[in-house]
Amino acid sequence: MGDRGMRFIRGMVLPALVGGLASAAAASAAAPERVLYEDAHIRLVQVVSLPGVNPLPAVPYRSVVFSDVALPKAQEAAAAASGIVSRPGDQNSVPVCYVQGPVAARTVTVQGAAPQSYYRIDYKRIDGADYAAHWQTWYKEVFAPPARPMPDLGKKYFNGKPYSKMWPYDFHYNAVDSAPADHHLRNHDDRLELIEVTVRQGETEHMHGHPYYSIFADDGGFWPPGADYSNLDLSRSSFQAFGTFTSPRDEPTFPKCWSAMPQAPHEVTVKAGPPQHFYRVHLKKVVPDGDVAAAQGPASR
Repeated sequence: MGDRGMRFIRGMVLPALVGGLASAAAASAAAPERVLYEDAHIRLVQVVSLPGVNPLPAVPYRSVVFSDVALPKAQEAAAAASGIVSRPGDQNSVPVCYVQGPVAARTVTVQGAAPQSYYRIDYKRIDGADYAAHWQTWYKEVFAPPARPMPDLGKKYFNGKPYSKMWPYDFHYNAVDSAPADHHLRNHDDRLELIEVTVRQGETEHMHGHPYYSIFADDGGFWPPGADYSNLDLSRSSFQAFGTFTSPRDEPTFPKCWSAMPQAPHEVTVKAGPPQHFYRVHLKKVVPDGDVAAAQGPASR
């Protein structure tokens, strides 16, 4: 992603982030890993390491590791020793993600005065090639028809107030608000939103977009064998929807991860084959340099 997201978290954003890390670091003295969300399939974990030596517990799962700040060198070294599947070529890029295998208990040393923070999506089960055969059992509830269908916004707000320079669309198009039947908010705070994305067979999503930088995490449902998906993008600008792919989508091993810039309003249709299923994390604190609107903070719901 180069310099687009490198000069990030300035002005009001940096003090807020450092303050949040300090608060989380105080809590981490007793528990360096904090489970933010958990179900039968995954768990979302925040890891906050204090300056100095930090003992970290074993992780028995394959994981997607990601951060909205540069990852500490010590964490990179620990991950490299644990059997990384893939990693981004530019460790200065933000957001950043990589995939790691199970790791043993270890210590991580953080140099300097600031705590270090990153997140993991741990996969208790890897769907992989079995997704197409078992999605009806594994995700029976999440693929059920929505209890309260809502109207599609279409182009209703295309002339609304732009949210930011990188995302010049009205915040009504934020995915969680405009397409909640397919974007299930599993966890959120002032730094991130964990969204489970599902698009049913024969369904077209409501028009929606993604105003924040994102991390995608996929263990087989993003584009399974036999799937026929289309994506209608009604963007009114020419900026690239996606950024640097940090884990090739044609890799044979799951899970996979990649990062994305804010994405213009669009709607995916499942034309044939299995429905679509993956996770997307909105990172609210990653702010493009000079993007004043976004630096003012996430819009309130």
